[in-house]
Amino acid sequence: MTTQITRHFLFVLTFSALFVAAPQIAAQSLLIQNVTLIDGTGAAPVEGVSVLVEEGRFVKISQDEMRTPSGVSVVDGTGKFLMPGIIDSHIHLPGGRAGPGNRQMVIDRSVGLKSLAAYLYSGVTAFYDSGNNAEYIYQMREDERAGRILSPRIYATVSLIAPPDGHGCCAGGTVVNDYEDGVKKLDALFKMKPDLLKFTRERRGMGPVGRNIPLLEQGLMNKLVAYAHANDIRTTVHVSEVALARESIEAGTDAFAHTVYLDDANKDFATLVADKGIILSTTMTRIEADTSFLDEPLYVATISEETRAAIRASERFNGSPYTGWLSSLRPAIMKNIKTLHEAGAILAMGTDRSLGPLPHQELKVIVESGITPVDAIRMGTLNAAAYIGVEDEIGSIEEGKLADMLLLNADPTVDINNTTEIHSVYKGGVWIDRAALDVPANQH
Repeated sequence: MTTQITRHFLFVLTFSALFVAAPQIAAQSLLIQNVTLIDGTGAAPVEGVSVLVEEGRFVKISQDEMRTPSGVSVVDGTGKFLMPGIIDSHIHLPGGRAGPGNRQMVIDRSVGLKSLAAYLYSGVTAFYDSGNNAEYIYQMREDERAGRILSPRIYATVSLIAPPDGHGCCAGGTVVNDYEDGVKKLDALFKMKPDLLKFTRERRGMGPVGRNIPLLEQGLMNKLVAYAHANDIRTTVHVSEVALARESIEAGTDAFAHTVYLDDANKDFATLVADKGIILSTTMTRIEADTSFLDEPLYVATISEETRAAIRASERFNGSPYTGWLSSLRPAIMKNIKTLHEAGAILAMGTDRSLGPLPHQELKVIVESGITPVDAIRMGTLNAAAYIGVEDEIGSIEEGKLADMLLLNADPTVDINNTTEIHSVYKGGVWIDRAALDVPANQH
């Protein structure tokens, strides 16, 4: 791992010498007047609200008449709906891995930048990358934070933790053999400042044929999670079975990268998850076996026809046994989502599919599971921020927080599909010119 870190910094130095920084965009003072506010906390919409943004943050939110400070841009929100920017709690940014099983480490910034444009165009203002080529995602995150690229806020696990030959070991993962080895490798990872450390606890994998793959020994996982916490790093675990999820809770993990999808999340388990405050990424669209959503306007606008055709032809959708297996999982996972929600578990919208507009489909399936649009919106905003551990900064429209927001033409609390009715996107109070983004809609 030390060699990997050395290679990383050599890469940064080489890349920086070639990189031409994009123009910095200053945050503007902004007043949105007479808008219906959906603040992301789960509260009911409030009409006739004015929202003042200064230096990239919400500074005043009120139903009272608000005087317009000098030099402030005014937006008439009459008939429109303001919600926080959407946050995806589980992606793998394209451009860092390729080949069968995404096991070939690459650095293709052109692919990544197009994906980032698609996310912004779709109203996604932040995401958490749940495992990638460490060099690639580290640099993309640093470029976003330095303002060198136009991008949603990037949070990343950098490199996940896996046992030898275990799930995630060979797709950018960090393989841990024992505690001494684990501490050494975690120390190296901590230098790259992961926003959340991801472990894998998976013995059957994702597919119709059950496998028996190695797990981290329980005691070792407990110690490594504790070591991460001692270094102020939150943890999440890829897990698909209730028994292994219980072991992960025993280890002290903060979150799950998925809801369990190979078992029934019964009331007893759901109550345990809720009582422990575990936050779960929903990732239901990862088991979608229907491609009809790819023909919806937002997908056509942001994803090339070539890419959409490749998705349709993939194993996930081509009628293979994998397709049938995914279809069979769908109703069970939807039931688990509702059971967990009703028990009070914290669910965070995540897709695990890495397409800019896909969070809207995830929200749609969440609502289809029996959850109200208001609660689904919270899952796609404040809860997703909490999953990452940044809920004090983003995820809701509250005074003091960063002004990431969407101005919509229709009410998403009446119909969740209206999250796609985007009028404007703002990140840190800066208006994103969607017409200038590198997406298919702007290339005619």
